[in-house]
Amino acid sequence: MIVLTLYRLLWWVLLPIIIVTRLFRDWRSPLGVRSFLHRFGFHKLPAADLVIHAVSLGEVRAVTPLVRRLLQEKQYSILFTATTLTGSDQIVRTFKKEIASGALYHSYLPLDFGPSVSRFLAQVKPKAILIMETEIWPNLIYQAGKRHIPLLIISACLSDRSYRRYQKIAPAMHRLLKSVDVLTQTDEDTLRFEVLGAKSVERMGNIKYDLTVSDTLYQKVEPLVAQRSPRSIYWIAASTHEEEEEIVVEAYIKARRRAPHLKLILVPRHPERFQEVRYLLEEYADAHDFKISIRSEGDLLMLNPNADIWLIDTLGELLLFYLFADIVTVGGSFVPIGGHNILEPAYFAKPIIVGPHMEENRETLFNFLESRALIQVDADQLAEVVIDFANDPSLRESYGAAAQKTMAQNQGAIEVVMAKLNELLD
Repeated sequence: MIVLTLYRLLWWVLLPIIIVTRLFRDWRSPLGVRSFLHRFGFHKLPAADLVIHAVSLGEVRAVTPLVRRLLQEKQYSILFTATTLTGSDQIVRTFKKEIASGALYHSYLPLDFGPSVSRFLAQVKPKAILIMETEIWPNLIYQAGKRHIPLLIISACLSDRSYRRYQKIAPAMHRLLKSVDVLTQTDEDTLRFEVLGAKSVERMGNIKYDLTVSDTLYQKVEPLVAQRSPRSIYWIAASTHEEEEEIVVEAYIKARRRAPHLKLILVPRHPERFQEVRYLLEEYADAHDFKISIRSEGDLLMLNPNADIWLIDTLGELLLFYLFADIVTVGGSFVPIGGHNILEPAYFAKPIIVGPHMEENRETLFNFLESRALIQVDADQLAEVVIDFANDPSLRESYGAAAQKTMAQNQGAIEVVMAKLNELLD
């Protein structure tokens, strides 16, 4: 109880710094500061049966099939919340019709500041709250329990680092999680949540395996495919972080010597870094006589097929370029971030390369390595593997087919969530 009390007090102490930091980050973003008031609960919200929260873009995409299923079968009114700007933008793009009709509402989940969370729940009055993966917000959990609102964490996972950190405050975690139901990704995650004191814990698998994509995506990519050179091979490096762009471009320079038909598509993870990455690419272009095409400078078909590097500095188009590309490298894995979602390129049967830092995706990584559906390398080996894929169509096809098959074999998590939600609400 002391830890939770200190947590609440710390919010009051740090609130001025948090406000300034949050305002600065939103101001730098292409989406502007329209989200700022949402983050502190100072906006009006309608009542909704369910609150479904996904932190960022990847989690929003992963939980989207579940949201659609709930809208179609249960007729629930849903408030779909996000934390990041890219996640928010994806919700608005994907559920434009549902938002317009009032079947679904969207907001940022307020920061875990007591008065903000209290105001949020008092307005929305949800029958249940679903949180994607592992966002443990003490004030939200406490306020939901106080109001007898079932709170369910789905596709939950705990990294080694997070688990060690929570074990240090084990009594506080037991008190906090005793009212929370958890559906986990792995048996190891199940054991960890049981040790931490969750009310009930059950394995469901990883909901990201249940990805679905609309036909409009395939229609949108067709003109782009039609104008590409038949000899060109496109390598996409997606969701890259600081320092990863240099690793990727250096590997590209080496790979081009033995695969001159290779093109690079670079997609930074965070929109506030778009300009920074553009400056970096311009420096490389001057030094190596590369041509660069910038996605934000025109319509999709304005991307120059003769350019060496495409910089994708727009939001919500990653799946489109996964579908378009021939080889995929998933970022957050060449720097100690823990790796990002490899299942989206697997859905499109693409050969996948990741770096050594995949701690946040260990079981998924194991499944794919065991099935020869993915290659894991360090930065020094990246160029060689890209060369092999660029020059061998049969190798690309083999790894891509294995990735798609591995993904299909692990689907079914949504059914577990639906059954659990029925149990909670009944």
